[in-house]
Amino acid sequence: MATVTQRGRVWDTGNNTAHSLTAFTPAANDLIVVVHGMSGWTSGDTSVITDDQGGIYTQIGANPRSTGGGTACALWISIRTTLAAAVSTIVTETPAGSTGSGLTVFTVSGMSRTGSSAALQNKGESTQTESPVVLTFGAATLTTNPIILGCMGEDNPAALGSPTGFTEDTNTGWATPTSGIHVCFVSSGQTNSAYTYASGAFTDHNEVGVELDTTTPPANTLVNLERMTRGLERGMNYGIS
Repeated sequence: MATVTQRGRVWDTGNNTAHSLTAFTPAANDLIVVVHGMSGWTSGDTSVITDDQGGIYTQIGANPRSTGGGTACALWISIRTTLAAAVSTIVTETPAGSTGSGLTVFTVSGMSRTGSSAALQNKGESTQTESPVVLTFGAATLTTNPIILGCMGEDNPAALGSPTGFTEDTNTGWATPTSGIHVCFVSSGQTNSAYTYASGAFTDHNEVGVELDTTTPPANTLVNLERMTRGLERGMNYGIS
């Protein structure tokens, strides 16, 4: 069964300031998943995740943004495209155009899939005002799958209570402009489609969520495809149709 492990978080104010998490050592074949975002977002601004082991991260799903008030926040989830080695690793978030930003980092054991294929489903919701906060996936999640949720808005700190069964990882914020970030997770056991926060409210906020896919990809799919292609090529060379 897959298990989510908290690796740390760094969120604070600072124009276009890169944030690096203190080095940690994942277990061999852990999958690294990052929630990251910014305040002061305007069109074209970006937040890029890298690590010092040459890891490449795929941003999944939509880019939910909230444009009300003075915060104009944006939030993302990025997943490493390869499983990690058991070596000291520093994960960095590099923003372009922010007034404040940061990242929350998880490792997930028991995963075979990576990058976008590791997400069974994901959801992003922009410029929300419902109270309490609720994120609704397109389908009910599976009890064996981990879920990671993030919410960002115009209160400092975020002061949200996680949905039932979830563990809070991040609940912080900064004052210029007034911004808050909340991140929570669960390793398994959830079978709902809508996840409602237990308490707290944002004046204006956005949300991201991912349900990870713990299944194993079919074996030798690429090898079999290559064999079929070569067989067709031989047939064409011999005049077989």
